Amino acid sequence: MTRPAQETPAWTTVLRPAAVPRRRLVVFAHAGAGPRLYSRLLSGLPDDIELVGVALPGREHRDGEPPGALLPAVTGGAVRELRAAVPLPTAYYGHSLGSLLALAAARTAPELCHALVLTAAPPGTRGHDFAAPLDTPEGLAELFAHHRVPMDALEESRARDRAQHVLAWDLLLARDALLAADGTRVGQPLTVLGGQHDEVVPIGTLPLWAGFTTGRFRSRTVPGGHFFPFHPEGRHLLVGELAGEPRRLANPQAGPWTDPLRRQPWMHQS
Repeated sequence: MTRPAQETPAWTTVLRPAAVPRRRLVVFAHAGAGPRLYSRLLSGLPDDIELVGVALPGREHRDGEPPGALLPAVTGGAVRELRAAVPLPTAYYGHSLGSLLALAAARTAPELCHALVLTAAPPGTRGHDFAAPLDTPEGLAELFAHHRVPMDALEESRARDRAQHVLAWDLLLARDALLAADGTRVGQPLTVLGGQHDEVVPIGTLPLWAGFTTGRFRSRTVPGGHFFPFHPEGRHLLVGELAGEPRRLANPQAGPWTDPLRRQPWMHQS
């Protein structure tokens, strides 16, 4: 199977500018989605946070491109553009597939990311109890079946619609990202939130994320399923985690958002 040829217009887009930006949140969307979906979700964040999204081919301003980005292209493109931006204390946020992309980008250029927050995040291949290894054709078929997407949707002419075609290619990217996550350890503080009734990423896998960072780790089980951030209670909890709870503001070095090297809180209000 040949993947589509790659073109690289902008990987990043400013979802919400800040009049006086003091910090930046970079958003990595879930499979099949583009980052603009998260603009409304995160609209409750303080207005000095510049919100930036990472867009994959096949959606939003890249809708005219065929899907099928390789993991090094995604992380390399995003990192290259973030490195060229005005330096700001920066955190990465990712949901589901986006969590794996955020992790890979943080590993690629650790100096650009000061903290990670992930939701509905599969901890590499250990988060899946498949009969076959994920790096085999049988394991890949199980991954597609788990998400109820036929593998022949990789061919646009055989997909039910454009959205299913994009999702199929994102699942192929997810397979690569899951394999790449195994053995990864970053130095940034890491917070992982999991839905109590997540049907895709079992809540029992949440503690496995502790091994992915040498920095501070915090996990939290919240009500809801795989898409809990898109429900009012989950949204409120997520925005609260990102904005910083009052007790962290009073003692920022005890909170999960403090850069262990610079001792500089990225998401705390002064």
